[in-house]
Amino acid sequence: MKARCPFHQERSPSFIVSPERQTFHCFGCGEGGDAFSFVMKSENLTFMEAAEKLAARAGVTIEADRELGPQDKERIKIREANEFAAAHYHEQLKKDASAEPARAYVAKRRLSKVSVEHFLIGYAPRNGTLVAAALKKGFSEEILLKAGLAAKRPDGSLRDYFFDRLMFPIRDVKGSFVGFGGRTLGDGEPKYLNTAETPVFSKSKVLYGLYEGLAETRKARKAHLMEGYMDVIASHQHGLKTACAPLGTALTPEHALLIKRYADAVAIVFDADNAGQNAAVRGAEVALESGLSTRVASVPEGKDPDEFLHAKGLEAFQTSLDSAQDLVAFKTELLIKRAGELTPEAKSAIAKDVMSTIVRCPDEVLKDEWVRRLASRLGLNEESLRRSGGKGVAQSTRRPANAPAPTPASAPVKAAIIPAADLQLLGLLLKTPASASEVSASDLESASAREIVTALVGLSLDGKWAPRLLDALQPDVRAVASRLLGDELGYEDPAATLRAMTSKRRSQRRLKEIEPLVLSGSAPVDQGLRDEFQRLVAELKGTKR
Repeated sequence: MKARCPFHQERSPSFIVSPERQTFHCFGCGEGGDAFSFVMKSENLTFMEAAEKLAARAGVTIEADRELGPQDKERIKIREANEFAAAHYHEQLKKDASAEPARAYVAKRRLSKVSVEHFLIGYAPRNGTLVAAALKKGFSEEILLKAGLAAKRPDGSLRDYFFDRLMFPIRDVKGSFVGFGGRTLGDGEPKYLNTAETPVFSKSKVLYGLYEGLAETRKARKAHLMEGYMDVIASHQHGLKTACAPLGTALTPEHALLIKRYADAVAIVFDADNAGQNAAVRGAEVALESGLSTRVASVPEGKDPDEFLHAKGLEAFQTSLDSAQDLVAFKTELLIKRAGELTPEAKSAIAKDVMSTIVRCPDEVLKDEWVRRLASRLGLNEESLRRSGGKGVAQSTRRPANAPAPTPASAPVKAAIIPAADLQLLGLLLKTPASASEVSASDLESASAREIVTALVGLSLDGKWAPRLLDALQPDVRAVASRLLGDELGYEDPAATLRAMTSKRRSQRRLKEIEPLVLSGSAPVDQGLRDEFQRLVAELKGTKR
């Protein structure tokens, strides 16, 4: 079965699903796998989350009876270390004498006791108490380093990674503690410091506050995207529990997919300054391209959401949210305001910029309506505006030449490089997997090709061998195998063709070995070796050796 790929934009279908093999592969971006990997990728789920979702759909109960591997065990220990650290920092904020400036800052920012407890806000003392406490608790130095909770001094000893900072524990959507954000209480830089990338934490895939308000977000099917920790906490404190925020980075496609699991719409609520407005537009474009209904809200009086909520309350803030504009209207008015005078040149520049946003929308009806509104607002001819946007507007997904490329849902998988001869042999082998035992490692030039054959030999060739083969391979090799499994080339007798190909390759290899011995003339040659040489030359006549 063919379709347009859900993981990247394309005009012609290159996404192939094989019900027989129970696999999928996109020949455009290289994504491939089985039902589990499809759900994991499309909904940004872990394997167990995808398995649980598919099991519920199929009416199957999952019983965890497999032994955890080393990486799984490591991730569990890192999460446990983070949970210990969150409790430790929180206790320091409440009781440690050196945390008085942190407590004063919390009071100044008007964070309630309920908010402090709900978000488990803490304090990392200047003298660094976490490492000693964690080691005493039984956590290893290696786990503390991998969790990003500790760093090494020049002499090799450990120190706390965070110190003299107000601490914001970060949870994933399952409630596990995966990292921290720390705000300096002095003049130090950076003002905010996040946990570095770890086996359980990537700031491009986590949204602060999403877990804490997940029930409300699911119920409302809507999320409000803020700029920072304090904006989120103030929103929750005042009753807007659908607020969440990226961690000091622009909204990513992974963030958008995460929101899309629980909501159909998102409102971007960033600061009123130029930087905040620009960030709102960039984030809204990513959300729009993911298929989320996207609006942008402006906070009145030039305040950020945190300040406005504490000053005016939720009712006034809700009025601003209710008047949120769709992305195209917001961007159009923003550019008109910045242009000042609407000269013909200014109109042209605004039209090009806004059209680059319109073509990112996957909804053709919305595209059509937005073009009409843009033409009316700028006083331009609608047809000329459409021509300037090319067929990418309301007719197809082709983008105008002057528009930036869309942000893909994820970077394409980089496939392993395998010689063409090996690819041909592998293609045949995957059409007749029972012949795997007839192919030896020496029949292949590439280590990646040998990895596929080795994995195939160890499989039970029932109806689900193809997904299990993909699971057994490294990502770059998996991309190659997925592409070959989706190859529609047919062979009249693939098993016989495979045997002929391997036989020929072995003959070529043997000829290459004995040819220098026979032709060198430096030593007597056994007649049997000469006869073998002559036979191989005749057999391979007209072929490349």
